[in-house]
Amino acid sequence: MSEDGDITSKSILNLSDNEVLEEIEVQIDDASSSLMHMLHTSSVVAKQVDELAAKCSANAQFLKAWRDLLKGGHRDVTTPSAAEND
Repeated sequence: MSEDGDITSKSILNLSDNEVLEEIEVQIDDASSSLMHMLHTSSVVAKQVDELAAKCSANAQFLKAWRDLLKGGHRDVTTPSAAEND
């Protein structure tokens, strides 16, 4: 067991039943508060990830459109025109 666990165990052994219950309630409140903070933070990060995904998708569509335009222009330039064949 870790040193912190040993200290907690020893301090609980010296407490009355009511004091042990109060200590457990405090620890549960602390854990609940920490979990609520983590939930809030996770929600904020999830929203930011969704926004980033939307931006990446828009950028990908933009780049694909440019690629298609450039490919089309390249074909037009490299394809001999009818005037050159005469």
